Amino acid sequence: MRIAWGLAVCAVLLGITACEPAASPPAPPATAPSGRVTVPANMYGENPPKPGQCLDTGNAIVVDCADPHDAEVVNTGKLTATSMPDEATAATLTIPPCREKLAEYLGGPDMDATNLVAMPLWPNQEQWAKGERWLLCTVAEVGADERPAKRTGSLEGALQGNELFRYQTCSVSSPSREAKLRRGPCDGPHLGEAVPGVINVGKPGGSIPGNDTMNRTASTRCPALVKKYLGGDSKEVSVAWRLPNAESWARGYTNVVCFAEAARPVKVRLRNLGQGALPS
Repeated sequence: MRIAWGLAVCAVLLGITACEPAASPPAPPATAPSGRVTVPANMYGENPPKPGQCLDTGNAIVVDCADPHDAEVVNTGKLTATSMPDEATAATLTIPPCREKLAEYLGGPDMDATNLVAMPLWPNQEQWAKGERWLLCTVAEVGADERPAKRTGSLEGALQGNELFRYQTCSVSSPSREAKLRRGPCDGPHLGEAVPGVINVGKPGGSIPGNDTMNRTASTRCPALVKKYLGGDSKEVSVAWRLPNAESWARGYTNVVCFAEAARPVKVRLRNLGQGALPS
């Protein structure tokens, strides 16, 4: 499957609106491990992992969540397609329902402001030919390369309270000026920080609003969310947001994500900066 983060860009410089769509739709991130991994016969088909269990997808085994793993099951199901779909079609079919279950599992709607993503797994061609139709909805924490990282511990309820900040998206790229969002560690040099309060602008399966409509919504709501995150107005922090494009919309990414963007790279979070200057 492919993790969709195709986006247009826009920014507000503390009251001065400056909006400009990306010159062309940015390329989706690298593909993550999918149902193409080779698994023992019927391991997933007849005895699928259960929600809450963790997986080492490289070795196609269930492991204790306290051990290193790159996926955690949030829901199971079956594919109903009469013929094996190609990867793009399968992603469009599976990501939206998996995202819905993921929001429930994480305990909050703000996953798009974090590095936690829905990662559906489905049979490869050989398994499909044997009649396997299993679907595993899993959650992964992606790194700067957009691939699932090895981690320990369960993610159930991970977005409750202030736990979101453990998984918060920080970007080394400019959220307002660059088409591709490049993730980076929040305690390393970065420019952007996704703030809590993703803005839903539609439902999966519905028509995508025009950029003008989404930009108006973002320009109305993002400044307040960023101000709350900062604890005030800083002249060195601007308000930015990322919009879904048609490809990401089809895969269930129907949210606008607001960002606090620093005037220069910082190595600490901007949260609670208030009206102060950027840290040196």
